[in-house]
Amino acid sequence: MNTLIADDDDITRLLLSSALTKLGHDVHEATNGREAWDAWYGGGFSFIITDWMMPDLDGLEFCRRIRAEPRTDYTYIVLLTSCSGKTNYLEAMDAGADDFITKPFEKDAFAARIRVAERILGLHANLRAANTDLERRVSERTAELAAAMQAKGEFLSRASHEMRTPMHHILGSAQLLDLDPLEPEQKDSVGKILTSGQRLLTLIDRILTISESSPEDFSFLETPATQIGHEESRDLKR
Repeated sequence: MNTLIADDDDITRLLLSSALTKLGHDVHEATNGREAWDAWYGGGFSFIITDWMMPDLDGLEFCRRIRAEPRTDYTYIVLLTSCSGKTNYLEAMDAGADDFITKPFEKDAFAARIRVAERILGLHANLRAANTDLERRVSERTAELAAAMQAKGEFLSRASHEMRTPMHHILGSAQLLDLDPLEPEQKDSVGKILTSGQRLLTLIDRILTISESSPEDFSFLETPATQIGHEESRDLKR
């Protein structure tokens, strides 16, 4: 982990830095709260060990400022203090600290807590990667849907032209025939062409209208026949 140690005591910083370096972490040191804030704000520290009492900016306020920042990468914070007790522990948790270590710290217990921090930060990284992948997939599906809707619109536009144009030609030709004197049988045939053609054109318009509609445009209600069937079923149960 890229680690930041914030403590105004030289010996404490030396001990912490030595222990963390042996555990394989990159360590950066800050001698006061203001320096620690500037380092965290401008760097990519995922793990912080900060003293409670520091010049310029104490550990609790340092925690609060970090938690107030809208960053996606999580920072694991351990508050280091010579104070102990439930009240102090709860105050540290309320400020945004993830763990609480009392001075002087024991090496093995310290290493165990570092392992916990590694595990938790690893889980955060996995979750962040999963969210990024999900957002990518949603973006891809949205683009595919937009392309499909565009293709559908283009198809319907072509289909509308290809189906309506021949019908208009047929109806126009029949109307021209109807203008001339015709035998009764011929006039009847032309009338059937006009009637059937108009019905077919209306059907084409309805089909295209339905095809262009979204599912939200439809509401499925019970037909009278279905309602009668329900009433008969209730009568049989009685």
